[in-house]
Amino acid sequence: MKADFFTPSIIRKRLLLILLVLLSLISLNVQANRKTDVITMYNGDRITGEIVLLEGGILEVSTDFMGKLRIEWPEISAIKSEYHYELRLSDGERLYGSFDSESRLGQIALVDIFGKHEVEWLNVVEIRPIEEKFLDRLDVYLSTTFAYTKATDIGQVSFNTTVSYEDESSRSALSGRTDLTSTEEDQSNSSRYDISRTVWNRRRSDSFRSVFANFEHNDELELKRRIGAGGGLGRYWIDTHKTRFTGTTGLQVISEKFKREDESQDVELYLSTTLSTWKFTSPEMNIDLNFSVYPSLTDGGRIRTDGNIRIRWELVADLFWDVTAWITTDNQAENTDTTTDYSISTGIGWNF
Repeated sequence: MKADFFTPSIIRKRLLLILLVLLSLISLNVQANRKTDVITMYNGDRITGEIVLLEGGILEVSTDFMGKLRIEWPEISAIKSEYHYELRLSDGERLYGSFDSESRLGQIALVDIFGKHEVEWLNVVEIRPIEEKFLDRLDVYLSTTFAYTKATDIGQVSFNTTVSYEDESSRSALSGRTDLTSTEEDQSNSSRYDISRTVWNRRRSDSFRSVFANFEHNDELELKRRIGAGGGLGRYWIDTHKTRFTGTTGLQVISEKFKREDESQDVELYLSTTLSTWKFTSPEMNIDLNFSVYPSLTDGGRIRTDGNIRIRWELVADLFWDVTAWITTDNQAENTDTTTDYSISTGIGWNF
C-alpha cells in the first residue's frame, strides 16, 4: 500500500468542511433544567429526571443516578413538569405551553395563553424544552470504517457524517461522505458534501422552502469537481412518531469539470425524496433513505441520479453498528464505460 494514502493531510483535506462547520457550531452557554420532571409508565413505574427530547418515538430523559434513559413513547402514561415545551403534532401543528397535571392516561393537557389543549398521546411527534440552548438542538452523527487486505494490497477507508440543527421554524444540515481506496497500482477517491436549510410555516404539514449547495468528486467517473446550488419547495407527506416521508422539487445550477474536458455549467431540475423510519424494539434500528434525480434543462437527454441509504442498529447508548450504501449515475459521463458508481460500507457510528 502506498504510504501516503492514510496520511493526516489527506484525511484533513477531506474533512475540512465538516470540521469548519462543527467548530462554528460550538457553544458553551448550556443550561440544563432541574431534574424534577416525573414520567409515569403504564406498569406503574415512575422516573424523575429532565425531559431532553422526544423524537423518533423515543423520549430521552436525563437522570442523576441512571444517566440518560431512552423510553419508548407508547409505554408512557403521563408526564408532569413545571417547565414549558414545544410540541409538534402529526398534522404539523406546533403548540407551546406547560403540561397540566390533570389529564387522563394517554393524553397530554397542554396549557398556554389561549387555554388548555387536550392532545392524544400518539399524535405527538416531537417534544422539546423551549428553554434549551444551542447545543441541545444540535445533532451530530459520525461513522467510519477501515479495511485492508494484505494479499491483494487493497486498503479502504470511509467517513460519513451528518450534522443538523433544528429550531421552531427551520432545520439546517450538513451531510458528507468520503470513500478512499488504495491498491498497489492506483488510488481512487469519491466524496460528496451537502449543505441545506429548510424553512417551514407554523403548520409543518404545509409546503416548506429549501435552499441547498453541494460538492462532489469521483475518480471512477473521472469527475474532478461538481459544485451545485439551488432551491425548491417540498412537503412532509408523512410525519409521525414512527415514519417521516418528504418530497422536494426545485432547480439547481451546477459547474463541473471532468478530467479531459473544459469546465462547463448546467441548469437542472431537482427532484428528491427522503424516507426515515424507526424501530423501537431491541435492537433499536434507524433507516434513512434519500434519492434524487437531476434531469438537465440545458443539456438535452442528460439525467443524473444520486441515492444513499443508511441502516444503523444501536449497540449501546449512542454507539451504533452502521451500514451505509450510495449510488450515483450520469448517463453522459465522460468515461462512457463507467456511468455508474456505488459503494457499500459498514462500521461503527457515534451519535452526539
